[in-house]
Amino acid sequence: MTSEPTTDLLRARLTGPALHRALDYFAVQDPDRADFRTAARLIRQDPAALARVRDVVAQLRAGMGRILTMQQAFLPAVFDPQDPREPVEARFFYPVAFAATLPDVLAFHRSRAVPDSASRAVLADLGRHLRVFERTFGHTGLHVQNWFTLHLRGMIYDFGRLQANLQTLDFSPEQVRAAGVPVVPGSVVAGIHIPDSGPLAPSAVDASLARLRPFFDRHFPDFGPLTTAVCSSWLLDEQLLQLAPDTNIARFCARWEPIGEPTDGDESVRNFVFRRPDADPAELTATTSLERALLAHWASGGRMQVRSGWLKLPAPVPSDG
Repeated sequence: MTSEPTTDLLRARLTGPALHRALDYFAVQDPDRADFRTAARLIRQDPAALARVRDVVAQLRAGMGRILTMQQAFLPAVFDPQDPREPVEARFFYPVAFAATLPDVLAFHRSRAVPDSASRAVLADLGRHLRVFERTFGHTGLHVQNWFTLHLRGMIYDFGRLQANLQTLDFSPEQVRAAGVPVVPGSVVAGIHIPDSGPLAPSAVDASLARLRPFFDRHFPDFGPLTTAVCSSWLLDEQLLQLAPDTNIARFCARWEPIGEPTDGDESVRNFVFRRPDADPAELTATTSLERALLAHWASGGRMQVRSGWLKLPAPVPSDG
């Protein structure tokens, strides 16, 4: 990894070609690109803000390549995403801090022989979430900074339709045994995430899952061979088998063996499906068959759940060479 960045080096990372490089890796588009640049300029000029950036960079560097709990990786909120009057340097504080961390992330990737194409694929998730933020709140910014601690510590990668990070199996021994999971609590597993990038076609999901073991075995052999994946999402709610039968969503849900107890998923569904996490369902309008089914489900008194599940990863295909 590069040496501990000085204040002057951080300023350089947030200026000119270095900043342009970060915007490129993060796949930032307008109007986010213009606000990102403005925030970087304001933060460069503010010693207190730059000091906070340096603290974030130091925290991310300390966790580089390590499996951490959410509490260990936590980054506190710095603005109210519902308030469009929040200053641009607050709305883009974490994206700017992530730009200042980019050289360290890329250095870590190269130390693991992760190719540049893989770096760009996963880091482009930042630009996607900037666009999601604008669709959700009607102005620019980023409020899911804790999600991006995985990206900026080199612990998550993009596999096409799915993303996966290295994590430990943190269910109780009783839950693991009851679910029939073939590894013990504390084992390293692949945590599966479903980006907002189109249909969940079974062939695309199959292709993503097939890429996981070869990638992590090649670039992270010290974490041991990955055999198991886990996922926690409203997309694993078994009710979807009735609400959205014979769909890609239902087929994705059916892949997983349940583990652990469900939690409330209504807010998650409002966020990921309607992009209105705090809305009353009566205020929502359906434009797809899934949305119509969900609104009817809520209207009848139903609730959605976030469920966790596991599956066995495909074994690597032996090479002919």
